[in-house]
Amino acid sequence: MKTPNVFISVPCSLFAIELVLIILRFTDRTSSDSLMMPNQWLILPNIIICAIDFISVGLLNWLICSRLQSYKSRVVVFSIFTTYMLFSIIIFFGDYLNLRETLQQFTKYYFATYVTHLKSMFNTEMKITGLSEKDGNAQMFGNLINRSPIPWAVIFATIIVVLLIHVYTIVNNCSQKCEKKKTYKEINSDHSESPNTLQTANNSFDNVPLIIEVNQVSKKHSNISVIVTVILIFTLEFILFISCMASSDKHLQVVAPSHWNFFRTGGKNKLNKLKYQEAVKQFRQSNELMAGYDWIDQRSNPEFPMVYAPKKYVCAYNPELQYCSSLPKDEPKILEEAPNVVFIVVESFSPSPMMFQNNIVVSKDKIVDGPLYKDTYLPNLKKISENALTFSSLSSSGLPTLYGWLSLMTGEIPYSNQINIVQSMLNDVDDFPSYFQQNGYDTMYVAPCKFDFDGQHIWLFRGKEVRNKKHPQLKEMPLWFDNVYQYIPTQEQAKDLNVTQNYLQSWVPDRITAAQFMKHFDENKKQGKPLMGVWVTIDTHQAFQGFDNDEFYEPFKFGQGRYGSQQLQDQINRYATVAKYMDNYVGQVVNHLKEKHNNTIVVLVGDHGAREVPLFHKNLVDRADPTSAKYDNSCNDEPFSNDELFATSGAITYLGDNRYLKSLFEPVIGKVVKVPTDHHDMIRTLYDIVGAHTGMNLPSSRNGRNLIELATNLTQSKPLRRHLSLRTTMVHSEMATEDTVFRFHSIGAYGQKFPGIYPTCVSPGEVREPITKSQFRNFDLYHRLYDHVQISNKQFSYKFRNQACQYPAVCNFPESFKAFSRNDVAIITFSVLGFGLLIGLIIVLIIYVVEKCQKKNTFIN
Repeated sequence: MKTPNVFISVPCSLFAIELVLIILRFTDRTSSDSLMMPNQWLILPNIIICAIDFISVGLLNWLICSRLQSYKSRVVVFSIFTTYMLFSIIIFFGDYLNLRETLQQFTKYYFATYVTHLKSMFNTEMKITGLSEKDGNAQMFGNLINRSPIPWAVIFATIIVVLLIHVYTIVNNCSQKCEKKKTYKEINSDHSESPNTLQTANNSFDNVPLIIEVNQVSKKHSNISVIVTVILIFTLEFILFISCMASSDKHLQVVAPSHWNFFRTGGKNKLNKLKYQEAVKQFRQSNELMAGYDWIDQRSNPEFPMVYAPKKYVCAYNPELQYCSSLPKDEPKILEEAPNVVFIVVESFSPSPMMFQNNIVVSKDKIVDGPLYKDTYLPNLKKISENALTFSSLSSSGLPTLYGWLSLMTGEIPYSNQINIVQSMLNDVDDFPSYFQQNGYDTMYVAPCKFDFDGQHIWLFRGKEVRNKKHPQLKEMPLWFDNVYQYIPTQEQAKDLNVTQNYLQSWVPDRITAAQFMKHFDENKKQGKPLMGVWVTIDTHQAFQGFDNDEFYEPFKFGQGRYGSQQLQDQINRYATVAKYMDNYVGQVVNHLKEKHNNTIVVLVGDHGAREVPLFHKNLVDRADPTSAKYDNSCNDEPFSNDELFATSGAITYLGDNRYLKSLFEPVIGKVVKVPTDHHDMIRTLYDIVGAHTGMNLPSSRNGRNLIELATNLTQSKPLRRHLSLRTTMVHSEMATEDTVFRFHSIGAYGQKFPGIYPTCVSPGEVREPITKSQFRNFDLYHRLYDHVQISNKQFSYKFRNQACQYPAVCNFPESFKAFSRNDVAIITFSVLGFGLLIGLIIVLIIYVVEKCQKKNTFIN
């Protein structure tokens, strides 16, 4: 039996793996139970273009190798082409995995963030060290497989079948080779050696297809038609590749092989002059500023289109404006002591609507009386919300954490095809830690996991000692945090914290980080200055099994708690268990602040939604309460998915006796805002509160509104200021006006318009308008403007915070530093070379084993 030529068998078998991944991408669903690809008809062009890619590579490989006389040269060429095809599959696999689990496209920046581990340009040493951390990545990957076993089983089964076929090919080749040698020896034993018989045997030997040997191409296969065919197919491949790289059509990017888009992400998504001016006009018309504020860059072609400021700053840069000669006097600053500010950032916080009070869920009003949360799920948050202004949706700008967290900290919106945490690492950003620093605050940060896991270390230590002298802007970056804490307590440290040690020693659970936050907050307050502290929780992180010892979790009354099945339908049980655990320690921290540091504003936000929970069975919003409201499950079947992608909920409250702050909060205490809000609104609100005490209402690029003003206007039925906000993954996007939500797939107008009342999917059978192509084009232009200004480092400049630049002083617009630019070619080259080296070694090993097998069989025979 003649074995197939390697240049046919290898591309065909590798394409079989990619074909399975293509089918899964167009038929499988994301972790948030939405379609990965809403336009499933694109599967056919995707298969065709990927097939052309493999065919062209296989044929070119065959054409070159068939004309090489050197055995070693053929090995090298074959290894290069095989590496290319394997690289294609690995990128496609990464694309599928990220698309399914985090709704992201796979880009080279994931390599930079999670593989190459970028080094911080600042000193990242912390004052406290604890026990070494155990790697929990294997367990996390195991949970992914357990949660969705069918697609993973299909992938692994395909790979195993392909490997078995090639093992069979190797063994069969070896057998044929040995049989030929045996025949040759028999001929020699029966006949006298002659030139003709010897040549015949040698020819027979040479024509056996080894694992990478090439049959000598006969003259009829060497004609011009064969070469022309190969050239034409490869030219078609090249044209398709260039079209994908140059085109902005997102449908073309979907049908292209994933590794083409991997290369494409190196392009800078900038706008030409006309499109830029159109986008700036749209942005400014869509976002109405507060009274007394204006856009700071009033030039005809503004370089900093998103920065706004009190008019006294605007006039320093634009003294020709008419209102500059009659500016009102500054309002007197509040004489009372500035409050502490505490951010509690809850991992994957999606209480809506299961953990909300039923009357809140069903209300169609834009603002209602609270409390927001239910006793059965979140008793401490319910108590907090009774004395807070709460939000049934306080959305993040992106997910997972490396997008949601960074957007909260900096005001940047996730790029459409790159990762901010890498690409923006040298940008001037409107970050709130340095804003508080400049307003006279000490700052601290307590976290549950190592910062270099997802690149946070290149941000959190800004303003510390500069380790990389290469970039001059590093010296001008302001300090973020005076103290940063992350450690797994030793036995002595645990005793000092009055906690039991954690047995798992992976990410630090909420119970311990809560104790660390309270202890270090007390220590930092001894400096006598107002303190801004950030505490980040972890136990509600996917896959909702927590990170603490078993005895600290109380399994919820339905299901098996955090040890329930990894299947989607059982995730409510696990999420409810870890959410109640988190609630306990949030309550402890807030009570501690109220007792010891009551002049404190507490802000509760999620870093992003949980994506896949809660799911709803039999149309119940609360599975534990059969009398609860109904939920329209069709929302989960739309291309976009449900509320839990970006919506996280949130609250803001004041614990003390500052008369100004009490008068500010009292009219809205106990209210629940149901219209769209987001992280940037919360930061804008705090900027205004801090500025009232310090007199430093600094320029900002945060596209946010004052939430207390918003709630007051809602309570008094006053019109809301125009506002348009964006939240996005690389796949799903959401645009929100002051009272309307548009959800759509990022490749096109596949989505719907929702009334902006959260939760949005109550009222089964409610008819919703589809998004038009014109609306999608406007939304896409809005996102591209963010890409443009962030890539150009023009969203903000720290120089705008210069207190000397106030009217009547006259200042020149700052020149921004050049944005960070990675050597993406080097990243790709080293990645491919690494794969090539590995594959080359495997092939050489296979050849060595085959040749040993042949020699051994020849000796025996």
